[in-house]
Amino acid sequence: MEKDNKDMKLRIIITVSVIIILVLAIIIGVMYTINEPKKNNELNQGSIVNETSEEELEEIKIAQNVINNTIIENEGNEELNKKFGKIDIIWLDKNNNIISKPLAPVLKGMTPVKYSMKDRNFLETTENDNEWYNYEEKKWANAVDGESYFVWIPRYAYKITYYSDNTYTTPIGYSDYRGILKINNDNTLTRITTNNQGLTEVGNHYILAPAFSRDTASGYRNGGWDTNISGIWVAKYEMSMETNGIHTETENNQIGNVLINDHIKAVSKPGVSSWRNISIGNSYVNAFNYNRELESHLMKNSEWGAIAYLAYSKYGRTTQLEVNKDTNYTTGGSETITQVYIYNVNESTTGNNTGIYDLSGGAWEFTAGYINNGYSGINTYGGSNEGYLCENARNTKYKTVYTHGNNDDGTQYDRTYAIQNYLLNITKRGEAIIETSNAGFGTDSWGPSSSFFVQQDTPFFARGGDFANNAGAGLFSYTGSNGQQDAGTGYRVVLVCE
Repeated sequence: MEKDNKDMKLRIIITVSVIIILVLAIIIGVMYTINEPKKNNELNQGSIVNETSEEELEEIKIAQNVINNTIIENEGNEELNKKFGKIDIIWLDKNNNIISKPLAPVLKGMTPVKYSMKDRNFLETTENDNEWYNYEEKKWANAVDGESYFVWIPRYAYKITYYSDNTYTTPIGYSDYRGILKINNDNTLTRITTNNQGLTEVGNHYILAPAFSRDTASGYRNGGWDTNISGIWVAKYEMSMETNGIHTETENNQIGNVLINDHIKAVSKPGVSSWRNISIGNSYVNAFNYNRELESHLMKNSEWGAIAYLAYSKYGRTTQLEVNKDTNYTTGGSETITQVYIYNVNESTTGNNTGIYDLSGGAWEFTAGYINNGYSGINTYGGSNEGYLCENARNTKYKTVYTHGNNDDGTQYDRTYAIQNYLLNITKRGEAIIETSNAGFGTDSWGPSSSFFVQQDTPFFARGGDFANNAGAGLFSYTGSNGQQDAGTGYRVVLVCE
């Protein structure tokens, strides 16, 4: 009997021990399951790298801190007023890690310049100069290629918070990686529209600005590049023409609608009239041939959006640019350089002389985007020969072709087609078009400014407005154009120096 009791006690001890071991194993497994996805999620969303102070880290965390509701209802019939919004920016490296300061400009033979108060002009400096740029202080990097001025837009991700009115106190929705979302009364979210496929999520639902993304998998439908890039160089001013080194007034089609060559050059300089009376096709070719070593090209809508969002963030002016109202389409708004760099700074993206000028007013600017809807002027003004905008109807890293309605045959201008095409492209992101306007026909973009989507016999995009279009000119302004050469439309060059 005593032996049986001992055996019984031994069996109980063994059983209890096994149970304890199993419980411990389960606890360890649960802890691993909880922690490992969190770790992987952090890796997928990007991590904070570089040496940063506690204040900088806290600022990044605050910038990432938005409502992260798990309940998202899909309801396409819901509406969201996108009239008032603010843009949050986080800097990224080329692996989409979040960093505290923007990636350094890639010069590739360009010469850095900084503004001298003494000389009241930009002077050459070196890339090691600590005073060259400081985006925290809204001081953007400038450089020259030859004699043309360019401004650096570094790689970043963004998200937009929409508000009920211009006091910006009551959030009502977002545009982020999850789509365009409406905040409901119970703090759940309703997805108004989804996003284009091929976008990249970073951090807490931020969208990598498409202009900086490797976009080959989507067939360049997001306006990206063939590799991840550190940033883009944007012409500081609308392009102007020089003949044998002397400024040329493009006062008619015979002078303006020509291609660059050994004698005729496109330049980005202040205080001269911009290059107009040129078709969108010739603008595209001239921008492409400006400097092939630096991958020059006509600005795309994704690149216009990258500038606009940075300008409207805490790293820019956060309010609308003043309109360049100079009736002679003078770059920087004045023939006097001192006037441009001291008194016209509110026309720049930074509110100081380091920003980009002429994006509001001056001349309308062609961008490399259109609908291939059968309009008779597609080939005439866009050009169908090799190297021209409309050589084919495919997206490339240099241009974006937009969706249009089947009944839009390019023959009759009507608001119905503009609204229809706007809605067919409503999943586009990063272009300062869909996310910053409520409709594709009117004066409904942030500002307010013009919001006329491409349609029928105006299938080509133009941005920014002109000096005479005070009510509709602005950084977020867009319209359709027939692509012809006229006295009110010019163009701008973008460089990629990877």
